[in-house]
Amino acid sequence: MTLTTSNTRFGANFNHETGFIEFSLFSSTGTAALLCVFDEPKNKDALFTVKMEKTDTVFKASLNPDEIGRLGLEKPLYYGYRVFGPNYQYSESWTPGSREGFVSKLDCANNRFNPNKLAYDPYTKELSHLHSDVGAAPCGNADVSPNLQLFRSGERYFEDNGRLAPKSVFKHNPETEIVKTSTRALKDEIIGEVHLKSLTMFQDSVFKGTFKAAGEFAANLKALGVTMVEFLPLHEFDNKEDGGNYWGYMPLCYFAPHKKYSFNKNDGEAILEFREMVNALHREDIKVCLDVVYNHTGEARVYNGNSEDVNLFSYALIDNAGYYKTDVNGFYAACSGCHNDSNTAREGFKNIIVDSLEYWIRQGVDAFRFDLAVSLMDTDIGAGVNYDKNKSIVAVLKKRLEERGIKVNNPDEAGDGVNLIAEPWTCSGHNAYQLGNFPEFFAEWNDISRNTIRAFSVRPWSLDPLALRYLLEGTPHKFENPFKSINYISCHDGFTLYDLNSYDKKSENTCGGSDWELCSSYNGDSERRAREIRNQILLLALSAGCFMVQVDDIVLHSKGGNNNSYNLDSAVNYVDFMPKSPEKQKLSEFIKAVIAFRRDFNVFKSENYAKDMDFFDKDGRVVKAENTGYWTNTGIDFISFVSGETAGKSVFAALNKGDREIDFILPEIDKKYYKAADTKYFSFIPEGAEYSQNTCKIAPHSIILMLIK
Repeated sequence: MTLTTSNTRFGANFNHETGFIEFSLFSSTGTAALLCVFDEPKNKDALFTVKMEKTDTVFKASLNPDEIGRLGLEKPLYYGYRVFGPNYQYSESWTPGSREGFVSKLDCANNRFNPNKLAYDPYTKELSHLHSDVGAAPCGNADVSPNLQLFRSGERYFEDNGRLAPKSVFKHNPETEIVKTSTRALKDEIIGEVHLKSLTMFQDSVFKGTFKAAGEFAANLKALGVTMVEFLPLHEFDNKEDGGNYWGYMPLCYFAPHKKYSFNKNDGEAILEFREMVNALHREDIKVCLDVVYNHTGEARVYNGNSEDVNLFSYALIDNAGYYKTDVNGFYAACSGCHNDSNTAREGFKNIIVDSLEYWIRQGVDAFRFDLAVSLMDTDIGAGVNYDKNKSIVAVLKKRLEERGIKVNNPDEAGDGVNLIAEPWTCSGHNAYQLGNFPEFFAEWNDISRNTIRAFSVRPWSLDPLALRYLLEGTPHKFENPFKSINYISCHDGFTLYDLNSYDKKSENTCGGSDWELCSSYNGDSERRAREIRNQILLLALSAGCFMVQVDDIVLHSKGGNNNSYNLDSAVNYVDFMPKSPEKQKLSEFIKAVIAFRRDFNVFKSENYAKDMDFFDKDGRVVKAENTGYWTNTGIDFISFVSGETAGKSVFAALNKGDREIDFILPEIDKKYYKAADTKYFSFIPEGAEYSQNTCKIAPHSIILMLIK
């Protein structure tokens, strides 16, 4: 077991030696800051205010034991910052709501300081409440957008919001012992992606939709075959943002868990329930991966094309140009497609990335998936982009963590360390697609493998033999190490597995969503749909690299054709783990059998699997890599292969994309074949019967799998 660590480099921390609570705030351009301490989260003025001292780029203050005693160390403490800078200068006579010291809302250096707006701490471990809990009116419950005037730089710019603004919460909690899991390599995991609330909303539990419920569900995840659960974002976010922010990809702070996921509503204690969940999953030997969104925040945006009217929650009030990429007119760059881009080339945001990762690792987290991770390659501190994997935070992330005693494992490396996974693109900007260009310690989501698996089923023309070869070999034209490839068929962002095989286009009820997804209804042919789902999950298992599946897809969850359900806190997203139709029940059993096979069969975990792979035509003849005529022949319907050998075992698979049954000859080898699966059928038997013939028939649109030993 290991012990959690609550203290961070910045933010509010308890000093066990002195008994002081120490506050530290990074701001490269701020000139003065006031620490405001409250004894209630809303509707009260600050109990007292402390002027902070600044050295270089850091403001500091502390509360001594007597001051803490006035509040009670056993109770949560609420605080925030009022920060001054070049556009709003400090004066000893300034009071909340005063215009004294005001120069401009926005200056030529893109400063947006406004001490009338209370900033929460970027390093806060919890937020007292969200902006949508108060709306624009003192007692209102308006949605967070567009009724945010009290928290914006618009018409209520000079009005003090200290009584209603969300506060940072500090509570001195005991540390927790974290159970350790097996020290597996990422290549050995079955990664199951899922939304935390959706995971348990249909469960018969008073805790449903919470960290506690997710912990209770650990044994069920294990039964599904999952060995690493990848949760959609758990950092604090406002679920009402932009008319619905259910998935959580608009983070407000990177050290605070989303409080609404905590069954325990006591202020300052959400992290305790998060730790309980981690321990419950670890006891089932399931690792925890967090989807982290460092490419933008849920704060910065411009209203109505007016660069002087923006949200002022925290980062913009503390160090606007230091935390965000801005142009000369004060507008925010937004290659993320989410109103703003984090300035990951600046020291302040680099600190947040590394410090946040360290904090969550100290809470027991085993891995991280970086949303739109190309943004972390950016070295341009202005509004432009310059993606450079050798000079950005990406290049030094492993070193920075290892300097703090945290080991970062390569995807094929087992041991007591963490794994890093990149989504290797962002939404726009020059060179925004960087698949295969992340350092060796990153695994990467592989959209090429996703599209190749889908194309085998849904594209009406013949197979692409070279694309299939690359898929099975671990995308070697992009990755020197095949285990860097995170292979998947579907994820949160797009159709579910069932829906991509049930619809020809997205539902009209989808908010946004792609129009170009590879999908098909097969003209309503349900038998064909079931066969293609079996093909896809088996192809995923046969692909060299790391295996990822949506937990939803193991039970064939449908969203009714909605391929962008980010805004729906409803049954569209909630996972029902009891498939209602016999077809779905049989498909689910097939998927679980394939997952178990992939998890337990060591051939897939060996570098020999792809390195020594041989391909064959239907006459059983080897097709060499240099036979370009074969690999570029798009009129081919059949391909087969024998994998490299591990401990005397290997696999053979034959694939028929065509509309006709094909007779083929098995490659001549010195070992025996054992038939495990034919996707014409639902059954999957890893230790199947010996197949003694040298010829075989494969049905249209099918895959045959045999073990060789």
